[in-house]
Amino acid sequence: MAEAERSPADDAIAAMALFGEVLSQVDDSHLELETPCPGWDVETLISHVVLGDASVPLLFAGTPLDGKEPVDRSILGKNPMATWRGTALAAIEAFRAPGAMDQEVPHPSGDRPGSVVAKFRLVDVLAHTWDLATAASIPFEIPDDLADAALDFLFPMVDQLRESEYFGDAVEPAEGASAGERFLALVGRQV
Repeated sequence: MAEAERSPADDAIAAMALFGEVLSQVDDSHLELETPCPGWDVETLISHVVLGDASVPLLFAGTPLDGKEPVDRSILGKNPMATWRGTALAAIEAFRAPGAMDQEVPHPSGDRPGSVVAKFRLVDVLAHTWDLATAASIPFEIPDDLADAALDFLFPMVDQLRESEYFGDAVEPAEGASAGERFLALVGRQV
């Protein structure tokens, strides 16, 4: 039996699960470590992902966001894992709601179908999972299927990526690079 085609929600949720796996290996001793994101330590990076997940149910409820949410490290409280779990579960619930992938959502980049919001989360969470793993020296490899989904989404907007403040300059992937390595190179990560 052929595997049913995964939706963008499935891909975003799978990426969120990977983030949780890496985050479960992070402790207080890691929080001040520098990450591959310039100017961000581990605590700031986790806060960014938590705030991104927290924005998902708001967007699907029709609440417009300005896209410039401050990275507030205090949002994590005393237990970053518990905080992340709560926001991730709320995002998963929003992604899995009937009709969510077709729903028009007031994204900061303009009204988008829910499927596009899920793809944005896929890209953001995959990149930051790698960033977190790299900063904390946790072995992690992006699965090819998720990297391929992220690349398929990003390639049509590669010129916009270069103009964005959210992505570094693309780097040349090594010959024979995996899909995960090509994704990281496209979003400006040095592997």
